[in-house]
Amino acid sequence: MGTTILLIFFTVSTLIKAQDPLGNDISGDAQVGVVAHTLQKPIVVRALDDQGRPLKDIQVMFTILEEPKENIITEKFAVLSKNIDTTNSDGYAMTELTFGGTQGNYYVLTEARGENLIFKEIALQENWLLFLFFSVFGGLAMFIFGLNYGSKGLVRAAGAKMRDLLFSLTKHRFMALLVGVFVTVILGSSTASSILLVRFASSGIIMFVQALGVLLGINIGTTITVQIIAFKILDYAILIVGIGFFAMHFFPKLRNIGQAVFGLGLLFFSLRMMSIATANLKYLPTFNSAIAGIAAYPVLGIVMAALLAFILRSSAATIGIVLILAFDSLITFPQAIPFIMGANLGTTFSACLSANTIDGRRVAFGHFLFNTIAIVILFPFIDFIPAVIHVIGGDVARQIANFHTLFNIFTAVVFLPLIDPFASFLKSVVRESKKEMLKMHRLDPAFLSAPAIALGQAAREILYMADITITMLEESIRVFQHKDNDLRKKIVEMDDTVDSLEETITPYLTKISEGEMDSRLSSFHSALLGAVNEIEHIGDVISKNLMAYAKKQISAGFVFSKEGFAQIEKLHQFALATFRISIDALATRDRKLARDAVARKEIGHKMAKELNELHLERLRRGLKESLETSTIHVDLVSDLERINFHAAEIGEALS
Repeated sequence: MGTTILLIFFTVSTLIKAQDPLGNDISGDAQVGVVAHTLQKPIVVRALDDQGRPLKDIQVMFTILEEPKENIITEKFAVLSKNIDTTNSDGYAMTELTFGGTQGNYYVLTEARGENLIFKEIALQENWLLFLFFSVFGGLAMFIFGLNYGSKGLVRAAGAKMRDLLFSLTKHRFMALLVGVFVTVILGSSTASSILLVRFASSGIIMFVQALGVLLGINIGTTITVQIIAFKILDYAILIVGIGFFAMHFFPKLRNIGQAVFGLGLLFFSLRMMSIATANLKYLPTFNSAIAGIAAYPVLGIVMAALLAFILRSSAATIGIVLILAFDSLITFPQAIPFIMGANLGTTFSACLSANTIDGRRVAFGHFLFNTIAIVILFPFIDFIPAVIHVIGGDVARQIANFHTLFNIFTAVVFLPLIDPFASFLKSVVRESKKEMLKMHRLDPAFLSAPAIALGQAAREILYMADITITMLEESIRVFQHKDNDLRKKIVEMDDTVDSLEETITPYLTKISEGEMDSRLSSFHSALLGAVNEIEHIGDVISKNLMAYAKKQISAGFVFSKEGFAQIEKLHQFALATFRISIDALATRDRKLARDAVARKEIGHKMAKELNELHLERLRRGLKESLETSTIHVDLVSDLERINFHAAEIGEALS
């Protein structure tokens, strides 16, 4: 008897978390369950002697060591099915845990013969996966809305400056790059900027080669948004929203800036909302395995991120998701690298789809090639990138933002010196059809939300319309000089183009007026509307009146008197000069030129009156040519005076 007691006393037991014969963990440690529910698997321990043999009839105590403090308030505590269990013949003892009413970490202490183990179990809210889906889905929608809404405020605040920058682009490639950075900071999205750039190129606002330099700046500009997101200021999102809201509604002068701040606050709030929801992903072994699996096949990560950026139409939103995972320690920097590359690639797809002209397609394809080639160059060094970025320092989120920035700076450094040969290559690959060469520029409704840019585009079309009408007026006198019926028909056909332009421009200007404009833009808008109307009137007078007189002269064989026709030519040149002065004033917004044009209205009226008196004098003298062409002569003088009047009216609206 005594011998047995001594044997038991000196036997040393080992308490371990249970494993099956193959060494797999069956202890029930680190399970994820639902609040107020029992875990699917029991908590199991095993008692072994110093030889590794199972010990039977060993008492094991189970105690809830720690649970969320909120359970004390709600009085919904965690419960164990057994606080004491005795090991069976295989040395196993177990209990079951039912969570309390609050999600969080639950710790269970097991003790036997002076040894103890701690189990950590995670409780999540019921339907947490559905909550995760709703939060991420809604958060992404809010993120993109905040990005777009805030950018509209900045566009209104800086729209005129952005327009002037784009219109004044030179062939200096570095200047074009800086413009791209500026535009993307304003719009907050490289996808939006590249689509806008494609539309500018498609509409002829900027040249194709210039657009390539801007593209490189766009890539760098979007990294500023990501750098801002990488700051851990999500907890202050509501404060930022509030500041923006009050600035919008109580400080009229700060309305546009307030809208930008409000949008930025929504952006951070959406990230905060998604961060709370995705924090629970770390409890899912399948998620961690998926991230590790993608890291093992980086090409898969690039493709997935590219598709997500295309679907969301935002590389910033895609990288924002990666940053959220980094905030919650769900992803490491090496694992994030393929996603960053993919986001930069996916942002080019939307621009490719929006391109509808030859230059637009070249710009979009150039953007795709820039980012694709950069990825191809860097991909072989993907394992060395973390060491380089680590030198800069920062947490995982900052490392992600820094790599995103350096990736796009690298792209700019590589391609900026090669813009011209790269442009030649794109021209050889993306060829222009004959139909496209003859295609007229279009007014893009996408610019209506930015009145400054939309008015600039409308002004360009009006100048094109005026150029056609000036040509009509120039050529009209030659029809009378040479009795050229073919030229007469050509001028009449040109008026069809003028009418078509008027039918396109006027509704576009009307839609612009539905948006918000400051007094300066509103004044320019009124001037453009007036100019379209006056130019269309001039075109009608030329085609329907002057060319009708020419047809009558050609068919009847009338000849103007030398003296009379010289006077008509003089009035024609005067009206043509007035027209040109007014259009120059419109193009340059030069009020002095506009006033000069207005002053010519009265001069033209007096000149016409004087010419009519001189014509009457010739009639009194009985000049044969004057008698034959009298009706046409008087009507010609009257209509040329009308043309001068309409031309001066263009300046009237600008002065």
